[in-house]
Amino acid sequence: MKRITSMLLVLSLVAIVFVGCAGKDSNVTEPIKENEEVETSENEPLVDDTVYKLRTSTNLGEVGTTGLALKYFVDQVNERSGGRIEATANYGSELGSQLEQVEMAQLGDLEMVCAAPGTGLGGWVPELAMYEFPFIFDDNEQYRKVLVDTEDEVTKLVSEYGFTAASGQSQGARNILTLKPINTIEDLAGVKMRGPNVVYTDMFDALGAAGTITGWNDIYTSLQTKVIEGCEASPSALYSMNFHEQAKNMTVTNHIIACTYYFFNTEWLESLPDNLKTIVLESAEDAREYHAKLYDEEDAIALQAMIDEGVNVIELSPEEKAKFVEACSGMLDEYRAKGDNWNAFIDVLLAAKN
Repeated sequence: MKRITSMLLVLSLVAIVFVGCAGKDSNVTEPIKENEEVETSENEPLVDDTVYKLRTSTNLGEVGTTGLALKYFVDQVNERSGGRIEATANYGSELGSQLEQVEMAQLGDLEMVCAAPGTGLGGWVPELAMYEFPFIFDDNEQYRKVLVDTEDEVTKLVSEYGFTAASGQSQGARNILTLKPINTIEDLAGVKMRGPNVVYTDMFDALGAAGTITGWNDIYTSLQTKVIEGCEASPSALYSMNFHEQAKNMTVTNHIIACTYYFFNTEWLESLPDNLKTIVLESAEDAREYHAKLYDEEDAIALQAMIDEGVNVIELSPEEKAKFVEACSGMLDEYRAKGDNWNAFIDVLLAAKN
């Protein structure tokens, strides 16, 4: 009898333990051990579906070649990422000046800014202004090669400030647009000419004009009010901003070839999964090629449109053009004397053009 009672007691205890285990909350998940793979109910690994924002901006107009290439870049990223990256673009002065947009990208309020290296980041790396130096590069083909070959050097110089450079795009050879005709170098004497940075103002001073720095988005009203008497850029850029409505004389000088780079916030770029980072950088390279083709077509169209709208285009004689080149010939030695950083970067650019 005692043996039967003991067996009943044991069976009761086993039943209690079983019922207690079965009564646990089925929604409670056991802790995942370190390095243990998390799987779905279908025994498939979980997929990272994070959506990344890519906010981009340029101080140039939406309908110019730079703006159109930026839109192409944004569209490519959106399409290729399949919604994993939501890319958007701002143009002109929507977000402030070029420098303000660069600062936004550094702070993470933008993920990428399309900016001229010497103007946008010249406050931190002043020698980048050498990309826009008078009469140093021969033509767009050579200049585009330089932009590709020196991209890693630019990233090296700007990485300290949180940027990665990509997609260097030539903005084309620049001409001067003025209120009064400029047929000779003497006609420039004392003319208030706008430039985006000190290289331009030094050039205009060397040419006998009065160089002054003015924001790109302030040029139209500055010409209108005669705060400045002239500006300069490629035909495409001038036409995209309607500057020819205020200044009706363009002298073909081809004094400087300028550029922009896509400056990515490095922290954001490196936060991307490898496949998405590849999509972003490959789309940036495709945008460079798209821009080059577009620029070659659009610059000629813009020039003809300006002529059709009453702009007087002045071609300098070879002898007169030589006077412009000669007036600026001493500038290179002056810039080499600015310091080792300037001298080293000048050597990089000159080596890349050969």
